[in-house]
Amino acid sequence: MLSFDRLKLLFPRAQAEHLASIAELGDALLDGFKVSRKPLRWQFFLAQMAHESGGLSMLEENLNYRAESIFKTWPTRFPSIADSEPFARSPEKLANRVYSDRMGNGSSETGDGWRFRGRGYIQLTGRDAYRKVGTITGLDLEAQPELALDPEHAFHVACGFWSWKKLNDTCDTGDFLAVTKIINGGTHGQTDREAWLDKVRRVFADPLPVHEQPPADEVIAVQRALQLKGYTQIGAADGDLGPRTIAAVTSFRIKTGLPKGLIDAKLRQALGITKR
Repeated sequence: MLSFDRLKLLFPRAQAEHLASIAELGDALLDGFKVSRKPLRWQFFLAQMAHESGGLSMLEENLNYRAESIFKTWPTRFPSIADSEPFARSPEKLANRVYSDRMGNGSSETGDGWRFRGRGYIQLTGRDAYRKVGTITGLDLEAQPELALDPEHAFHVACGFWSWKKLNDTCDTGDFLAVTKIINGGTHGQTDREAWLDKVRRVFADPLPVHEQPPADEVIAVQRALQLKGYTQIGAADGDLGPRTIAAVTSFRIKTGLPKGLIDAKLRQALGITKR
């Protein structure tokens, strides 16, 4: 499933060594962590991972903030912009302040905030996270936190985080927003996460061979009905059951509790289409 070419389509800005490692190890890891057993699990996993890492292009937390941004992001830690000024453009100093005395980290003097800053495909953060995910993966992340962004281990760490948070169970409910809340603690970036979910489904939706395509008028009716339901990402209603339309059909079927399939009587009924 996770071929290099398909990963390159999904993550065009990722470094080649990361894509190569995922292509080599990814399927076995997804299987081992039971992520590949249900479509919603691996779709949600890849989408959330993509958002957290900017499409595998940002593997380490950027803490090079202006004073105004520090004040806006951590108002309880910095009551005013003046309080933020000493930490502006000082990533290590800022990390040790904002991540001190929580998530298993010690005081700011210990340097834990900087040592255990966000890294990897799902931005592992805090000593507790590094320790617990390390135990799950068999990697000594507490002693070597930089392994979380190493091409050889980063995907394994992301799977370990997924297991630690028991996110397979949440995926099985079909609630993508609930997955976001567990990862993020809120709903930050939800629009982008959903856009990634759509891209994941498109990239992994194999177009049907021409001889298996339904009649064009039937596909157009489905496409137009889906557009009215908000699935505008399918583009023009062109009668072609391609990756975008397949992804939209799959998403709609999942959300409405329909069984697996593409265009059939149950889908037409759910969309209010009367077959001529």
